[in-house]
Amino acid sequence: MATGTSMKRRRRRWPFVLGGSLVTLGALATIGLVVVYPRLGESKIRAKITDKVVALGRTVTIGEVVVAIGHATIRNVEISGGGLDGAKPLVHIDRIEVDFDGARSLVGSIALGAATIDGVDVTLHRVADGRDNLRDVVDRLRALRALRSSPAGDAERSALPTSITVTHARLRADDVVTGATAVVGDGELRWVPGDLVAEARTITATTVNAPRAGASKLVVHKATGRPPEIAIEGGELALWPRLALSGIAGTVVARDDGKTYGIALSGGYGGVAGKLWTASGALDPTAVTASFDLEAEKFQLERLAPILEKSAIVDYQSTSIDTKIHLDLDREGAKWSGELHLRGLNIGHPMIADREVHDLDLAANVAGSYERKTRKFELTRGDFAMRDVPFSVTGVITAPKRAPIELAASPGPDAVSTSGPHGLKELHLRLVIPPLDCQRVLTAFPTEMAPYLAGYQLTGVFDTDVHLDVDWANLDATQLDGHVGIKHCKVVKQPSDSPKRLKEEFEHYVEVEKGEWMSFVVGPSNEDFVPIEDISPNVIKSIISTEDSAFFTHRGFIPTEFRTALVNDLKAGAFRYGASSITMQMVKNVLLYREKTLARKFQELFLTWHVENTLTKDRIMEIYLNVIEYGPGLYGIGPAAKHYFGKVAKDLNPVEAAFFSTILPNPKDRYRQYCNGTLTKWTSDKIERILGIMHKRDRLTQEEYDTALITPLLFQKDGTETEEECMKRVKKAIKNARPTNPLKR
Repeated sequence: MATGTSMKRRRRRWPFVLGGSLVTLGALATIGLVVVYPRLGESKIRAKITDKVVALGRTVTIGEVVVAIGHATIRNVEISGGGLDGAKPLVHIDRIEVDFDGARSLVGSIALGAATIDGVDVTLHRVADGRDNLRDVVDRLRALRALRSSPAGDAERSALPTSITVTHARLRADDVVTGATAVVGDGELRWVPGDLVAEARTITATTVNAPRAGASKLVVHKATGRPPEIAIEGGELALWPRLALSGIAGTVVARDDGKTYGIALSGGYGGVAGKLWTASGALDPTAVTASFDLEAEKFQLERLAPILEKSAIVDYQSTSIDTKIHLDLDREGAKWSGELHLRGLNIGHPMIADREVHDLDLAANVAGSYERKTRKFELTRGDFAMRDVPFSVTGVITAPKRAPIELAASPGPDAVSTSGPHGLKELHLRLVIPPLDCQRVLTAFPTEMAPYLAGYQLTGVFDTDVHLDVDWANLDATQLDGHVGIKHCKVVKQPSDSPKRLKEEFEHYVEVEKGEWMSFVVGPSNEDFVPIEDISPNVIKSIISTEDSAFFTHRGFIPTEFRTALVNDLKAGAFRYGASSITMQMVKNVLLYREKTLARKFQELFLTWHVENTLTKDRIMEIYLNVIEYGPGLYGIGPAAKHYFGKVAKDLNPVEAAFFSTILPNPKDRYRQYCNGTLTKWTSDKIERILGIMHKRDRLTQEEYDTALITPLLFQKDGTETEEECMKRVKKAIKNARPTNPLKR
């Protein structure tokens, strides 16, 4: 009985023991799931990510990894750029969320579900020696892509998520070599097997002194077996700061051949809404070639009012434009050809003329190329016509390869730049005007630009062929050659105020101060007038030695001086130097106002030619010396000789004559020396140099030169004002003078 009872009791314990064992096993499994599984999962995930990144030749740091059955969260992932990163790593990811099959993971099998990647920052960086933090990664990715496409890549493909969503993606790229930057402000991506859609927003790309581009949205759609399709919205391309194609929209779509893409874009200009141009063509990414036709059908510039209202273009409501351009691009550069028609253009700018210039119609037929390797821009055909005058402009512009910005040394204070504006290296230009009737060329100048030429009638034939060669590494080798064939023209009719009136006595007007005018007669009826024969030869010899040594032999122009002035301007980086002969200076003082406008320069050249064909050299010199300014309110050599030295112009000695040559460029300011009765060292040295030039050119004998060197220069002051009063008068005159630059008025 005991034995039977014992057996019964043991049978009753088995369920409890089995249940207890199951509970224990369940507890152990729960502990494993709660404690071991997350840690094991974290370890596996870190190892997997590290292996993938190492395969790309990069290192990775991973922040927090949280694993639960069927889901993993990874935070703060950073991938380095192989030691070439700038201030930020190649990639930073805020958070990765991945779903997976929890049950299969318990038996060591991974089946991924959806993956979400949020807060992606990609930073691309190229350093001064040309290396970057991404190029080798791309090569490795291509190798991995080839692996996945092979049978051996089945396991790789099976490990991919069922979908990938990327949100809040940002990209920044900077290139130290070129100074270029590109930014994607925000983006997102959605991938499922067989289909990918990526959207980038707020895109900008900038370079130093070069085009700027951007877009509000760029959408890329890629389906398996099909090339990607791209849609653009709100695009902008600024070729230079004041010329931008804007509102660019359209598509780039694969063609049936599977190799090329059709491009269809349209847009406006400078932020102005509307479809003002279209571009169509083809792109071959494999061959890296593209061909475009850009066309702007005729439209009124009134549609561009928002960008023209503050420009030099006026009355644009009646101005129209149309253009057609064909553009071919490849790895080597670009070639283009096209035509443009601009009708009814009206310009108003103080540097051009003091009045608006109307009806500047322009037609152009151009062709050219750009060579990327040498950075050479060539205009092979430039046939233009403006106001019924045809002309051609051809040439070549090259720029040096950009030096790495971070390695560029700062130039010293006396350094001469070896590159011109916008980094230009060389410039070769040729301007040709074919033989035309002189009157036809003259009539082409709008009346607003040449009011003093109204009433002239010419006969003869005019032509021009001028070429310019500039090498900024050797500016002294600059060439400016050719001819301007105005010498074949002849005046057959002229207005009443032409240079012919200067043969006789005339009244001359000068603006002493801004808005304050005075006049005096240039001729015998004025007691201050000095005929040429009563002017000391020393004055004439000094003036021609400093201002125009070949005055008595040239025909109003000094071709070599044009080149010299150009070289000096190029070295200075601004137009500071002129090439004015004495005849040109006389024309500026007597026939034209002295402002520095383009219109004044055109008229100055024509009137100089006419003066030389109308007046004798002695008369030109006589007028010049009797009208130029020698100090505040002091005009003419007669009053100047009496004021400074208490003598008549005929008695001026070589030192006094040389002094007058030193003050001519800036007579008001250099009059201060008279106020304080002392020459500056600069003036003393300049007088000595002028005397040396006069002696070297046989305008002073050895005896006259030796005597001049020991002759003191003594001002003859009349005592009517103190030095302080004199200096105040000079200061007031300088302050109230009208500047010759119209922009400073």
